[in-house]
This record gives sequence, C-alpha cells and structure tokens, in this order.
Amino acid sequence: MPDMNFFLHLVISISVVLMNGLPYGLILGRGKILHFGIMGTSLVSTYGIFLVLMNGGGYFLGFIAGLGIAILLALVFSWLAFRLDSDSFGILTIALHLALLAVVLNWIDLTGGAMGIAHIPRAPGLGDPRYFALVTSTVALIWGFFLWKIDRGPLGRRLTALAENPSHARSLGISREKVYTTVFVLSAVGSVLANLFYPQYIGLVHPSDLTFYFMIMYIMFIVAGMGGGIPGVALSCILLTILKEAIRFLPFPSGALGPLRLIVFGMILLVAVYLRREKLFPVPRTV
Repeated sequence: MPDMNFFLHLVISISVVLMNGLPYGLILGRGKILHFGIMGTSLVSTYGIFLVLMNGGGYFLGFIAGLGIAILLALVFSWLAFRLDSDSFGILTIALHLALLAVVLNWIDLTGGAMGIAHIPRAPGLGDPRYFALVTSTVALIWGFFLWKIDRGPLGRRLTALAENPSHARSLGISREKVYTTVFVLSAVGSVLANLFYPQYIGLVHPSDLTFYFMIMYIMFIVAGMGGGIPGVALSCILLTILKEAIRFLPFPSGALGPLRLIVFGMILLVAVYLRREKLFPVPRTV
C-alpha cells in the first residue's frame, strides 16, 4: 500500500533527523557554538560502522567502531574549540569536514569512492519496514527525552551562561572545557545513532548523503526551531522533514526538485534568521 509505505518512510526519516539534529540544537541553538562539523562526524562514524560490518564484523562491532571514531573526532573538535575564537573554529570545522570527504572520495580501495558501499544488509528483525519504523521512532523518542532533560538541567543552564557572558560564567566556576566536551560527545552519539539506521534503511552508504548540503539542512532546523529549545528544534525537524518529502509530489520534472528544495529551504532559512536575529546574535549581558 503506497500511502502506508510513505507514512513509514516519513516516520523513519523524521526519527533519523531527530537523532542527529537534537544534540546539535544544544551546540548551535543553546550554546551558540559555531560548530559546522557534525556531518564530518557522521561521515567517519558511518564508514566506521559499515566498513566493519561489510568485512564480517557484525553490527555490534560496527557500532562500537563507529562510536569510538565519532567520540574521538568530537574530542578533537572540542579541543580546537578551546583554542580558537568562534569564527576561526567555525571555518576550521568546515575545512575538516571537506578534508574527510576528500579522503573518502579518493581512498577508493577502502571506501568505494564516489560509488559508496552498496548492498548494506539490515540488522536482524528490521527487515519489515513497520518494525524498522517502530525501532527508529522508539530510539528517537528515548533520545529526545534524554536530551530534553539535559537541556532543562544544569548543563543547559551552563551552556546558556557561556553563550551569553563567557567571562561571567567562568567567574562562577563553570568549566567551558567540560561543558563543550560533553555536548560535542552527545552530538557524536547522535550521529552514530542516526547513521546506524539510515544506511541500512536505504541499503547504501554514499558520500553524497554526507555533504555540506545536509549541514545546511541541520543549521536550518536549529535556526527555525531554536526559540523553544529541544521541543522547538524537534518540531522544526518534523515539519521541515515533512515539507522536504512532500515537495517530491509537486508537478515538476525530477531534475527540478533538487534546486526547488534548495530555493524553498534557502527562503525559510533567510526568514528564520531575520525573525530570530536577537536569539542568534544576542547582545552580551553586562553587569
């Protein structure tokens, strides 16, 4: 039944976006940290998981490998964030993502290059799309609830303090290093969860799914939903993912749908930045 299949596809797509997008809401939305390297983390974790899997390691070992690589890269990003100003760090994270993508595209013997890794098998019990949708949505809900508690807890308040007045926050004993390291590691875990499910859903690991275009998508999710914290980002992820998938039903040639999505999302990002400019670029508090 096509309608049910599309509904299941929406549930899976939204769940995957939430796994990766919600922790990024803590980084960019709550903490105002210009970190544009989450797709770089997704890149290394995805290839770590499925290279191990396709070489006989199984999903458990693949998950452990992907998680270890993602956390290691998150620690590198957090180390850089301590030593660079905000703008320099943002530019460097973009450069690192592009460098990692270049390695993947050119190390053909290992990664398959531009062809990616095909014939990804699904984990046991996830062959039926209904079970796949149930598992991914359950993981997304548990993960979202966990991050919501963090957002409303001491870590969320410390992130807000560091974003609004870093020197005042440090004078109160808030450790920028500990806070940044924690949220970067949370983002790495979200990337591993998302990229554990999505490639096995489509049966393919392809570098085109891990380009900077998708980084812009996540920025848009955060900017559009940032006012409400984790709930706002979750709502933004859900609505914009539905819009992204619904555009394919418009009566346009297939070759025009990609550019049309870029135009629509570019307009949404422009409007969201204009309407939320005070939240995006807050005036530092003074005492």
